[in-house]
Amino acid sequence: MRTILLSGLLLACGAFAQTDPPPAFEAASIKPNNSGSGSSHSRSRPGYLQMENVTLRSVITMAYKLRDYQLTGPDWLRTEHFDIVAKAKFGAPEEALMPMLQTLLIERFKLTSHPETKELPVYKLVAMKGKFHLQPVDPGSGASTSSNNDEKGGKLEAFRVTMERLADWISTRMDRPVIDATGISGTYDLKLNFSRESDKNENDTPRYPIVPLALQEQLGLRLEKANSPIKILVVDSAEKVPIEN
Repeated sequence: MRTILLSGLLLACGAFAQTDPPPAFEAASIKPNNSGSGSSHSRSRPGYLQMENVTLRSVITMAYKLRDYQLTGPDWLRTEHFDIVAKAKFGAPEEALMPMLQTLLIERFKLTSHPETKELPVYKLVAMKGKFHLQPVDPGSGASTSSNNDEKGGKLEAFRVTMERLADWISTRMDRPVIDATGISGTYDLKLNFSRESDKNENDTPRYPIVPLALQEQLGLRLEKANSPIKILVVDSAEKVPIEN
C-alpha cells in the first residue's frame, strides 16, 4: 500500500513539474529565396505572418525585438534569404506571433543563442538648450515614418514619433547605435532633410547637411559620442538549411 501511495505521489509531482509547450505556429512554410533581389517585405495580421526574401538575421532581430547592432552571429546570417509563411490559431493577436517565431527559429533552424551585455560605443541623442522647438502632438493611431532616400541622402517625414523611435531611425544612418538621452517625452511630427557625406554639388558642398548637422540645424538635437552597456544576443549556432516543411 505504501509503495502504491509513493508511486502515486511521484506521478503527481511529475505532472505538476510539466511545463507548457512553447508557443508555436500551427503551420509554417520556409523556402530559400535565391532571387538575388535587393528588396524584402514583411507583413502580419492576427494569426498570420508572411516574410519575403528576408535574411535570417532580420528574422532573428524581428523575433527577439532587437535592433541590428544588438545581434552578433555568423556573417552568413546576412546573406542567406528565405520566404516564410506562418499561420497561428485563428485570431491570435499580432503580439503573440513573435514568441511563435522564436520557436520556429529554434525548431526549424536549430538556433541556439545566449544573451550578453557589452560596453559599446554609441551616440547619445540630446536636446540643444533653447534650440528644440517641436510641439507634441496627439499620438492618435500610432507612429508612421516615410523616407525618400538613396545612397546620397534624402528626406524623412515622421508622424507621431517618440524621441526613442527617432533615435532608432538615426541609428540606421550612423556608424554606431544612437540612444535617446533627450529626456523628452511625448510624440512629434517632424521633417528632416539630410545628405550623405559623399553627396556633393558642383561647388563641393553637400546638397543638404549630413545627418548630425541636419539634426542640429533643423530639429535642435545633437549627437554626443559615449560608451554605454548594451544588451545583445549572441548566436552560437544555426543551420543554413532549415528542417523541411
